[in-house]
Amino acid sequence: MAKRNNSIQFKGFLNTEVMEITEKEKDSLKVYDLLEELKFYDGKDVTITIKEDLPVVPKG
Repeated sequence: MAKRNNSIQFKGFLNTEVMEITEKEKDSLKVYDLLEELKFYDGKDVTITIKEDLPVVPKG
C-alpha cells in the first residue's frame, strides 16, 4: 500500500522548560514553539525520534 510521509524537522537547542526549539543561523536565531507544532499530530499514530550529535574522539 502506498504511504505519504508527513514530517517536521528542527535542528537546534531544545528547552523543555518553555517547550521551544532555538535554531541558530548565520546572523540570527529562530525560535519555534515545539508544543504548538506537536499539537498538529495530536490524536494521530506517530513515530518520534530525537537525535543528538556528539563529537567522536579519533584514535590516538
